[in-house]
Amino acid sequence: MKPFEQGLVNYQQRLLSHDYGQVFCRFDAEQQALWSYIHQPQRIPCINHELLMNLHEHHADIQRSGGYVQADADTVLPIRYSVFASATPGYFNMGGDLQKMAAAIRQQDRAQLQAYAKLSIDVVAQRAFRFQLDHVTKISLLQGEVLGAGIEAAMTSDVLIAEKQSVFCFPELFFNMIPGMGAYSFIARKAGIAVADKMILGCERYTAEECLQMGLIDIVVEEGEGEQAVQDFIHKNNKRAEGFLSAQKAKARINPLTYDELKDIVDVWVENALRLTERDLKVMDRFYRAQSRLFPNEAQLSDVAPQQPLVLPIDHHMAVNQ
Repeated sequence: MKPFEQGLVNYQQRLLSHDYGQVFCRFDAEQQALWSYIHQPQRIPCINHELLMNLHEHHADIQRSGGYVQADADTVLPIRYSVFASATPGYFNMGGDLQKMAAAIRQQDRAQLQAYAKLSIDVVAQRAFRFQLDHVTKISLLQGEVLGAGIEAAMTSDVLIAEKQSVFCFPELFFNMIPGMGAYSFIARKAGIAVADKMILGCERYTAEECLQMGLIDIVVEEGEGEQAVQDFIHKNNKRAEGFLSAQKAKARINPLTYDELKDIVDVWVENALRLTERDLKVMDRFYRAQSRLFPNEAQLSDVAPQQPLVLPIDHHMAVNQ
């Protein structure tokens, strides 16, 4: 049965026509690759609540499409590759929303922290579990700063391709926290627990080349050559695509990631957050002010934008492997 005969045609069209807010996408019909870009103009490129909602909706649409795109009026094509990238020059992502987290911790607002953390792992799980689709290979393209939760988001892919100028760091321990949205789970499985400890507990900045040597990154290319490197990987991989995907499934079977594992760790993260002292929070504030100096329009957005509650999507259960 063809995908449009399964009543999925609306989602196949929607992937290329819908406004996903802080996410936009394009489809390369020749390579059958859906490129999903984080797009956060005039704001700190962080994992804010709106971005999480946008990513959740976009990932759910990929799943509900059956893994197909309506490329034109007469053509439905499979999504064989899902490419995750950023449209912010020099940055993939700077991690969690420090301003909102600090405010919630000062108010001891457990519900808000739990909602933010729950939505974060729901989004991570959607991509980590391949959108419940067997035929999609996932690629992350990294072209600049990748911090904290940005690393966790990137590591939901099968293949990580980084430009040489990219740097990677988990700064959480500076303010007495840990990354809680999958860092240990992903790094330990890909590069080993010793590398996870080194990166998470060391708070050091690592170059793309160093991450390649540690086994965290798969391909490193010169600045400006990232998109071509993705295209080259797809072209080369097409000759062995079924074998490559089977290898990813075999690795997942040997050391399976479960939603319960992500949830248990994020519960530790919430408890950790609620124990932070004012001294810890002042360090977090300094990090946020440093980000704001790089993106001065963020303060204006915060002043005028209404505060949105952290409401979980109604259909969040679709994306997680219970």
